[in-house]
Amino acid sequence: MYEQKEVEFLLETTFRISNMNMQQTSGDFKLNMLQVLSECFQYEHTIFWEVADGELHEQPVCFNVETYTIQNYLHEFKYYDPLHPVNMKNQPDIQLMQRNEAISKKKKRYYVERFLQKNDFIDEMVMYLYNQQMPTAAIGFLRKEGELPFTAQDSQKLSYVKRMIENVYLLHQYVQPGESLQITQREKELLIYLCKGFKNAEIARFLYVSENTVKKHLQNLYRKFQVTSRTQLALKYSESFRT
Repeated sequence: MYEQKEVEFLLETTFRISNMNMQQTSGDFKLNMLQVLSECFQYEHTIFWEVADGELHEQPVCFNVETYTIQNYLHEFKYYDPLHPVNMKNQPDIQLMQRNEAISKKKKRYYVERFLQKNDFIDEMVMYLYNQQMPTAAIGFLRKEGELPFTAQDSQKLSYVKRMIENVYLLHQYVQPGESLQITQREKELLIYLCKGFKNAEIARFLYVSENTVKKHLQNLYRKFQVTSRTQLALKYSESFRT
């Protein structure tokens, strides 16, 4: 059971999330969401990731997390992270590091010692947001040296506001400013090959770029068209010609 003060924090969190400005930019919206979670739940180190095709977008919005920490994570440690989308394996929407058994204990220990502890963190938790049964975003929570590890109560508190966060995030994507839908000439070329059914390696050869560059373009397009898979992207792009 929660004490009266904790109930008040939950109610305040729900109220503030439900009244967020839907017209602000994507970056401002995510940062404001992280600020609400900080002020109401005292989560002081958080990251708002977009997720597409099981990958994290490489430009997350951070709250009290350094840029070099994110770069280090993306370039070397992300696949050792038990809470990364590729390691989900039927794990719950809100995952605690200590309870996740998706990867071996050896890999988890390597991740904790070589990444978390090297960056002065002691623990990690993640909450996945879904759209049509596909993960569309993830909010990562970190605890620094001197703070307490995450517990089942942290997971339970987030579970009370998760649906609200999920709905508000999806609503914001639907009504966000129209300039986010602008696509570059290179992205148009990629979309043509995508709609023809070509794979990433084939598209890379046609466009004379690396496969990683194709993946980055796709992540940007997923965000612009508000989809989570290449099939949805191709369908929505094709529909744009009929409207």
